Amino acid sequence: MGTQSDRHEDGLGPELLAQLRDGAEVLGVFDEGQDIALDLHERLFDPSTKQRTLAFLQSPQYEQAVNTYQRLTTGPVALQNPHTSDGAA
Repeated sequence: MGTQSDRHEDGLGPELLAQLRDGAEVLGVFDEGQDIALDLHERLFDPSTKQRTLAFLQSPQYEQAVNTYQRLTTGPVALQNPHTSDGAA
């Protein structure tokens, strides 16, 4: 006999479970972004805040969450590579 959690997951179906996982992924990254926004508000000029912000924005988790969010809402999106130049000064 499976656990109660197993029984609930069996009734949801793979498509709904995938949607729930996608939503949880996006919300987790959003929550981390909110923490960083608070740090920026409270300690804007602290070097560790700058490092944390840049690491977050360049992380694979952030990029994946952006892609997942776009797929869920409007379709795929191409993120700009911060290491390329678009000709702007």
